[in-house]
Amino acid sequence: MTVATVDVETAAAWLQAGEAVLIDVREADEFAAAHVEGAILAPLSAMPAAWQALDLPADRKIVVMCLKGGRSHQVCAFIGPTGPEGQPLFNLTGGIQAWYAAGLPIIEG
Repeated sequence: MTVATVDVETAAAWLQAGEAVLIDVREADEFAAAHVEGAILAPLSAMPAAWQALDLPADRKIVVMCLKGGRSHQVCAFIGPTGPEGQPLFNLTGGIQAWYAAGLPIIEG
């Protein structure tokens, strides 16, 4: 199955404009150490319950991220091309490492 991807610059613009919601599928300790402001934690280890517990806005794109893009790709492949209400789903290329490398802000614990 093909998973749609988005680069960090585009994802950051979507988030800034209020067009997207960011789901971080890393583990809680990784999230606590460093995360993107506004990201919602839904660890891969707690799937699919963590995903089902999310209250995702119907009018926003869903961007899924992890450290480098592998775990988020797994989640996107499992969920499918759209969220529960038809929202387009995207894997963040390069994860938080690419976000940080691009000079985009992160919150460090």
